[in-house]
Amino acid sequence: MDRTLKVYAKTDHLFAEFTFNYDHLRQATAHYIQYRRLYNDDEEDENKSVYPLMEMDVHLQFRQFDSIDEIKAYDIEIVKKELGRDMTDARGYTYVYDPQPVLLRYVAENHRGCIGMVNVLFSFIDNTKEVKFLSATNPRFDFDISSNSLETNISCITRIPVYTARDVGEINSYDLKRLEPWY
Repeated sequence: MDRTLKVYAKTDHLFAEFTFNYDHLRQATAHYIQYRRLYNDDEEDENKSVYPLMEMDVHLQFRQFDSIDEIKAYDIEIVKKELGRDMTDARGYTYVYDPQPVLLRYVAENHRGCIGMVNVLFSFIDNTKEVKFLSATNPRFDFDISSNSLETNISCITRIPVYTARDVGEINSYDLKRLEPWY
């Protein structure tokens, strides 16, 4: 369910960008950036230039969705709730999820040391998610998972078996450090 939503105004200028993260079990946050046009309405702006006006983090109530259409409707409601006061005409905006796959990389380490690295390659709108765990101890403990966009990255990661001293455990979400996304 991790995703990025871009909101465009009638003039095709980027109005806002919302990034929804589910970094811990049953917890949801959104980070959004609101943009302003570089030029006024009376000035010609062929390149659709914008600049960041405001950044904000929002803690959301966790919900498990049954379809991507439910998520889209929920996201539009969040945008209207957070930025509705700045929207001139709520129907005149376009909501876009980029089909380009996003690579998120997590480093898993705890008080015992490095557990490994987790790569999550996903495209929300294409409903694909590939999770690859690279063990820090032995390549035979590497693990792959395929899923869809309705499952959070964290729920996929907690399904990864971690082998230590003849025990099989799981990765705790607090042992993960998320690196910057790669588009």
